[in-house]
Amino acid sequence: MKIIPISKENHAKWSYVGLSNYLHTKTDAIVPILIAEINRVIFTNPIVFIENQKTLGLYSLQSLLPNVNLMIDSEGKWINNYIPARYRSLPFVLASETNQKKSDDKILCYIDELDCVSKSFKNKKSTPIFDSKLELSEDMKRVFEFLKSIEQNETITKKALESIYNVEIVEDWALSLKLQDGEKKMTGLKKVNLEKLKSLSSDKLHDLNVTGGLDICFANIFSLNNLEKLKQILISKSTNNQKKKADDNNNNKSLRDLTLEKQNKEKKEEMDSLVKNLLLDDEI
Repeated sequence: MKIIPISKENHAKWSYVGLSNYLHTKTDAIVPILIAEINRVIFTNPIVFIENQKTLGLYSLQSLLPNVNLMIDSEGKWINNYIPARYRSLPFVLASETNQKKSDDKILCYIDELDCVSKSFKNKKSTPIFDSKLELSEDMKRVFEFLKSIEQNETITKKALESIYNVEIVEDWALSLKLQDGEKKMTGLKKVNLEKLKSLSSDKLHDLNVTGGLDICFANIFSLNNLEKLKQILISKSTNNQKKKADDNNNNKSLRDLTLEKQNKEKKEEMDSLVKNLLLDDEI
């Protein structure tokens, strides 16, 4: 997605609107989260780790299938009780200027493809980015402060994750779903090994506690109970999709076709639901 820096020169009279849907997240099976969010996510989603170049990342698991976000409906409406901060800050982000790659300073930007920032909106109430004095409007200041708080908490989160990585207590965790059309796998996920956590020395546990890493460990362990929630959402969506397809097909079929289908159904009492017999290799 194209990220555009906001400036007084280019956006003095521009304004913005909130996201109308979350369809842009439809392939997000995971989303990065912060340590400040674990107290909310622990009740809604499994919290997992992903390792990249000897660094752990913290994520909320949003699906049991790759490239699918179960947290939205077909219209992009968020159906879960908590929306991660990464999504709530959109269309705005903080990013480094391309000509200052070595600088840690970041500037306020927006994601163009989301169509939430414009010079004018037709039949939509929008919020100015700048006020009459060409300073950030009060609403925009609050957005900017929210983005800065995300950046600050990201630093805290990274330190906590470093402490977890250093004590070597995470292990690979592969999810495999056995569906009627084949097996689907989620790979690359990691979770805390409870036995390894309990066997840590008092000094290492103290270090984990100081950084907040211990909080993340327990959040990961207890949040895995939310796998059942994801399973039920997946079953419900699959059932609804099949019902819709069946209704659409019935509208285009003759009475004779419908009668034959009914007779075949009576002879063969098997559910054709995609995930009716969904099984988890790693049950909790």
